[in-house]
Amino acid sequence: MNNEALIVVGRLGYPGSNAPSNRVHLYCKALKLKKGFPFVINLHSTFSTPQTFNYLDRHDGIPFYFAQKSVVREKNFVRRNLYKIIALFNTMIVIRRLRRGYRPKVLFYNTALSDEVILFFFLKALKISIVKDCSEAPQFIIQTSPNIRVNTLFLRLRLKMYSELIVISDYLNRFYSKHFPQKSIFQIPILVDMERFNNHSDQKSSNDRRIITYVGFMGGNKDGLENLIESMLIVKKRNSNIRLQLVGSAEKKDMQRLRNKVSALDLADIISFLGRKTAKEIPKILCDSDILVLARPDNNQAKAGFPTKLGEYLASGKPVVITDTGEVSRYLSNNISAYLARPDDVKDFAEKILFALSDQNASKIGRKGFEIAKENFNYQLYGNQILKIVRS
Repeated sequence: MNNEALIVVGRLGYPGSNAPSNRVHLYCKALKLKKGFPFVINLHSTFSTPQTFNYLDRHDGIPFYFAQKSVVREKNFVRRNLYKIIALFNTMIVIRRLRRGYRPKVLFYNTALSDEVILFFFLKALKISIVKDCSEAPQFIIQTSPNIRVNTLFLRLRLKMYSELIVISDYLNRFYSKHFPQKSIFQIPILVDMERFNNHSDQKSSNDRRIITYVGFMGGNKDGLENLIESMLIVKKRNSNIRLQLVGSAEKKDMQRLRNKVSALDLADIISFLGRKTAKEIPKILCDSDILVLARPDNNQAKAGFPTKLGEYLASGKPVVITDTGEVSRYLSNNISAYLARPDDVKDFAEKILFALSDQNASKIGRKGFEIAKENFNYQLYGNQILKIVRS
């Protein structure tokens, strides 16, 4: 076995079904295919209840560690913040032990600046370089902060801690290349484990209604859920034999806002909230659906990012209705591999859903989308690139 190691450090909730946890898992699996050694360190305990795994355990062969030595989040404010400090020291101890048998590189994923600064000086003393995952645009870009110059200056200072960057889109590649050496920027798109869908790809919905499904984080307006709900009012008037199921969760105020909208539009009979589901449950839910939907609005976050859930949508082999934002049209073509709608256009999105429901070529479009995912987003394609990052 090679002695190259990638130690992923972050606020992850790994193993879990959220986008950061899934992406980190596929980085690790890709490296493991090339005989490298992956290890995941959760800086925070993120679960509200005990889990089936311990604070030091393995997931799908990938070892992981909760640095607070508990998977359950501490409720007491004082103790919770004390444990965060202890977690940093525990992280240093583990990294130092791993360094005895491996040549490690550390990947910061979803880390706070305070965590990074403390760990930077520790890693510098050990001569361990740092990779930063930049799958999202900086907040001052997403929120169009008026202090662009000041925030850009702080970003450039922060970037000096890293030896390489991983970006997910052309937009982010262009953005960071203005502030960081281009040769040290690695672009890896959304990743998906195609094997998760092997036992579900031929299943059909047993429900009389046509099932339309959204899966993802339901907070804020990142995925345009309010637009999606409004579009269903148009769909319902022309086809009532449908059901939209929303899979995921958010803070109570966000969930209540969505439920209120469903109630106000009198759509409770066709829209159901299924709550959060595990990574094992997601493939069956997707494959039992007739159409998968994502109505992302046209904003800076959508332009810079690349929806991770799209990889799973396509891997299911089911037809996808999605707004044409960011990198989507680089890989997908309208009425060929997906149904592309204009962003922020509720009527157009509804028309695309109605067309997909009646299109005789819908299954062919779903299969074409599957091929796109297999050829571009299968994590197994990126093992050499992950290994190159670790060795560079």
